[in-house]
Amino acid sequence: MSKIIDLNYVKKEQDKFSKYLESTKGINAQTNTLKVSEGQILALASELYEVINESKIHKAYDKNVDRERLIEELSDCLSMIGNIANSLNMDLVVETEITQIENIEKQFIGLNYDILRLNKVSKILFARRKLEELIVPQFINIVYSLGFNLDELKEAYFKKMEENYSNPKFMES
Repeated sequence: MSKIIDLNYVKKEQDKFSKYLESTKGINAQTNTLKVSEGQILALASELYEVINESKIHKAYDKNVDRERLIEELSDCLSMIGNIANSLNMDLVVETEITQIENIEKQFIGLNYDILRLNKVSKILFARRKLEELIVPQFINIVYSLGFNLDELKEAYFKKMEENYSNPKFMES
């Protein structure tokens, strides 16, 4: 059974944060460009790698997972997905099956592949469809497969955004 998942709160919050950075630090996030930049692809891939590292799925010798750090890294991925959705000027509402994956390594590899090829599609509609039909559903299934739910992810996301607004590195002159 498929479920409709509305992540537009992320898109709106990322837009608000981008405007905050632009007004306070002169950092232009370049939203609504109707394309995905290499920087955005690297940012999302980098955050995915941090999730992999924190989940320790690739470390048979170390299964001591810090769940708070792991959900924080998942929320960072969500932020990057929101930034990409803003660039593509698209809603973040998806219909997907939620499943816990047995071979999560394969899911990470597939998601990584789709992220790294996101800017290889020449038409904006294809990029939007790839984000909506492949990247977001795979990400959501990873969240569930790591033992979290969307409410926990949302809570971690807003906690991290609160930290981002008060983070001294954004406040330096």
